[in-house]
Amino acid sequence: MKKKFKILLIILFIICLIPIPTFYKDGGTVEYSAILYKIIDWNQLEGKQGTELHIFPTNFHSLDYYDR
Repeated sequence: MKKKFKILLIILFIICLIPIPTFYKDGGTVEYSAILYKIIDWNQLEGKQGTELHIFPTNFHSLDYYDR
């Protein structure tokens, strides 16, 4: 029973690490969101450039929140 529980925990942890990309039409900004983290690759035409990493629990905001 313990072995099945450990395998289930490992599978759930891996699922929490799988990112879902979102592409924005502001010049090429890409947002990779997973349950435990968010990576924003900024590429605005006349604005931010670079990459940001946000770790749980601050990763649930919208892109407008980080664009300050």
